[in-house]
Amino acid sequence: MKKKTLIAIGLLFVFALAFALPQAAAVVTDDNQAMARRGGSGGGRRNTAPTVTITSPEDLSTVSGTITITATATDAQDGTLIPTIYIDGVAVATATSYVWDTTTVADGTHTIDAKATDSGGLVGQDSVIVTVDNVEEPPPPPGQNKYAVIVGISDYLAVNDLSYCDEDATDWYNYLSGLGYTIKLFGDGTNYYPQWDGYATEYNIKNALADFIALADEDDILVYASSGHGTTYSGGETICCWDYGAGQDGEDGSFTDVEMADVFAPAVCNIFIFLDHCYSGGMNEVMYNSNSAKIYLTTTCTATGYGYDEPTYQNGAWTYWFLEAGLVGQGFTTMEDCFAWAVAQYPYGGADTPQEFDGNPSVPFTL
Repeated sequence: MKKKTLIAIGLLFVFALAFALPQAAAVVTDDNQAMARRGGSGGGRRNTAPTVTITSPEDLSTVSGTITITATATDAQDGTLIPTIYIDGVAVATATSYVWDTTTVADGTHTIDAKATDSGGLVGQDSVIVTVDNVEEPPPPPGQNKYAVIVGISDYLAVNDLSYCDEDATDWYNYLSGLGYTIKLFGDGTNYYPQWDGYATEYNIKNALADFIALADEDDILVYASSGHGTTYSGGETICCWDYGAGQDGEDGSFTDVEMADVFAPAVCNIFIFLDHCYSGGMNEVMYNSNSAKIYLTTTCTATGYGYDEPTYQNGAWTYWFLEAGLVGQGFTTMEDCFAWAVAQYPYGGADTPQEFDGNPSVPFTL
């Protein structure tokens, strides 16, 4: 009885072993397959994309004129490759270098790509972004001097006050100071001004302009920027100086269109006049002078229109759009470009439309 039991146990062990051995072999096979998929037993290599590098120009650089684009491409399987160079998505050469005349495209940002494809069909790529800048500002004439008379009158001696002419004057002062101007600044006695040369009386304004006109030669430039009241008189239009309605130093405080033309008549320099006054479009008699080809005048309105204080900007409306939003905000360098942009943004029309008087439209006027 015990012997039969032992035999039975032995047979059961042999039977179990017969089924266990193939199963163990299957486990080993699975392990070998798993290792092969990791690249361990077969010794093979996975194909990798080519390495492409644009060596010139540098990313985010500024370029102009004619430059050379250079690129390299290498691949682990194929060695050295010849990349294809693209400018703004257009293939321009299959080569390691390409001479690019940047004057053939618009100024601004452009994308340069270089791509290479290996024998396995994998593509490598490199990209850079450059800024093309071919606009060269003309250098100032040798020995050019720059002068400015700036006027801003919010608080008048004898007539009703305004709000933001002081800010207009301060903004013109800050802008022109940055351009190297020698400035005389006149106002109403408030503390807005960074530098104070006295009250904006008719006498002071005329004499400051005359002094600079006497100093300035043909290559120099004189700016007269003024903000305040304007009105009419029996013969035309006039700027209301600080002493308008009271008068000081032998003047009546009314700087008329004819008087302004007379003050500028002896000038031989370049002249920029900016008037943010009501009715100032009628102050264009200065354009009838013999030197009018060197004068650029812009006014906030026509001869029958108005200028406006703008609480939103804390400026006169035309000063804001021409100076703050245009020259400063947009970075315009010519008065013609600035005027065209600013008048398109200006919120007033009809008789209140800003005016441009350009003595020589074929030559851009710059400050």
